[in-house]
Amino acid sequence: MGVTEYGLLKIGNENDRLTVASILFKNGYSVFPARKKKDGKSYEYYVEFEMRPRDLNGSERSEG
Repeated sequence: MGVTEYGLLKIGNENDRLTVASILFKNGYSVFPARKKKDGKSYEYYVEFEMRPRDLNGSERSEG
């Protein structure tokens, strides 16, 4: 297999997160929403992304 690309993008604005997630998804990345507590009450928001090499054309499937 090849190298997996992975990362977190800190994006505060919800519409910006949705736009970035959409662009990443359209380019073959798996995307996930993520958040972590900042100061006990508020959160920091992220877009987590991952790209794993996949060859669906050459994969073997058992039929039947």
